Amino acid sequence: MGITTPNEWFYVSYAVSTQEGRFSETVMISNPANELVAFFDRESKGVSIVGIQLVSPPFLNGSAHWKMEPLIRIWKKPSDPLAHVYEVADGKQYCSAYGTWDISEYEFWKEFTSLQ
Repeated sequence: MGITTPNEWFYVSYAVSTQEGRFSETVMISNPANELVAFFDRESKGVSIVGIQLVSPPFLNGSAHWKMEPLIRIWKKPSDPLAHVYEVADGKQYCSAYGTWDISEYEFWKEFTSLQ
């Protein structure tokens, strides 16, 4: 069964350390970014985030194809809980709101650069 959605996704790689050893896991988190940040807030002892990939549709990344890129920062728009700006490792920024946008309308929310 497939999932059809025009929205961004996040792949989070993390490691779990237990008495039996260290295990690597990956979880797919759907839009909105609130779910991604909530995942971090639930982070428990023995769990360390290894990396985050933004999986973006063409309308978001400005290309003809879906892209998977390392996510390093997120901004949110106080007046619109579904509007976010994503910055990927090469410095490109993508905005989930349609039309023109201005980064000054967004507040910095979360940084993931320590994971890269």
